[in-house]
Amino acid sequence: MAIQPETGVGNGASGGPRWDEVFTPSDLAEGVFDVRWDLRPRLRRWLADQGLATASGRETHRPAIDAWALLDGGVVAVSAVSLPGIPPGAVPLPGREPAAGTTPPRNSALLSPGMRLIGHRTLRLVVARLGLPGGDDPLPGEHRDVPGLVEDLFDARRRDAESAEQAELLATCTDRTSLRWVVTALRP
Repeated sequence: MAIQPETGVGNGASGGPRWDEVFTPSDLAEGVFDVRWDLRPRLRRWLADQGLATASGRETHRPAIDAWALLDGGVVAVSAVSLPGIPPGAVPLPGREPAAGTTPPRNSALLSPGMRLIGHRTLRLVVARLGLPGGDDPLPGEHRDVPGLVEDLFDARRRDAESAEQAELLATCTDRTSLRWVVTALRP
């Protein structure tokens, strides 16, 4: 199931947009990749079809987190947060600035809304399984595996207590510091 752009997304290459147009390195930590906003629903559908261990985090005045454990990393989806004494904020439309005070400021320790892939193996697996072109060169900080190993590891996975714990750990990532700690803990 390749991601296909609905209307003018990507560079028009067959198979949809290139992987580096969909997943961009995040400034949060090495090995964290932001997912482009218009392709998040398709990634969510793919994740739902995989039978992965999942967890959610819901804390007052913290971002709501949905997490999926995937190999030695995973995927986290961060929802908007309402700050104390301020009406609930909404995620602004792409290209528009949020109304003042409705979402954490850009320099906030809280994670901003969005979806992120955690880990190079997770990135490589998702790129391969979604049929996105490109991505053969190693990325900075990436340990390259034998070709096909990542997909074999994914195919041989079991949903067990360890994967459920990994998903729960990912669901605790509501701020930059906790995300960096989890990324370091999960790194092979």
